Amino acid sequence: TDSYDSTLGPYDPSTAGSNGDIGTNSTSTGGVTLSGTYFIDGQIAVGPNVTDPQTVVSGYNPAFVNGNPDLVSQPTALQMPAVDPPPGLACDTDLSVSGQTTVVLPTATYCSGSTCCIKNLSVSGGGTVTASTAVTVYVTNQFSASGGSEIGVSSDPTQFMLILTSPEQATIEGDVSGNTQFYGGIYSPTGEIEIQGNAQIFGSVIAQEVTISGNAQVHYDEALSTVGPTGSYALNLLEWRDAQ
Repeated sequence: TDSYDSTLGPYDPSTAGSNGDIGTNSTSTGGVTLSGTYFIDGQIAVGPNVTDPQTVVSGYNPAFVNGNPDLVSQPTALQMPAVDPPPGLACDTDLSVSGQTTVVLPTATYCSGSTCCIKNLSVSGGGTVTASTAVTVYVTNQFSASGGSEIGVSSDPTQFMLILTSPEQATIEGDVSGNTQFYGGIYSPTGEIEIQGNAQIFGSVIAQEVTISGNAQVHYDEALSTVGPTGSYALNLLEWRDAQ
């Protein structure tokens, strides 16, 4: 993990910042699990009022965490309220995008104004889902992205908020056919998000549980710090596994 600010330009690994923080509300051992090859260019924050934060982090190695200080107990737990789609949206239509096809939201099929609602959203095989203006996209069942697909607004991730209202597991996966990229904020207060392979997130993730494996990377966009349903898009990481 590392950070950048999209208001200053696109992500550049040579100038990346050190605010790629990860965190958990947990105060119990294993609230954060680190293994394999990882590097956190930021802090690890555990649940509130923990005298020794290291007791919450399994596999902790200060050589691979670059925050200052690198491990802290946050003063209060991050609030993660459940979210329902606004009334008046049907939320009963699936969207599947693949084969170099691009869908630009908002559209009348899925959206009312800048608010969209989709039952199942699948993007694969080089497909793209983006937006022509700031949108909030609710997915009420399953979300998946794979195979060199792209989701969000690359020039301004603050324009794309993905809210997963279901406890269903969501997967963002990059594989040999391409690097899957997500540009925006993801909020899944009751679900698990798996970021796998060589997928990259340019933005932020908050979920009940997050698992990052393989060569996946998260680049926190500091422009999202005051955007989203909780008022703060910090990365809430409950589990980190490296598949290699």
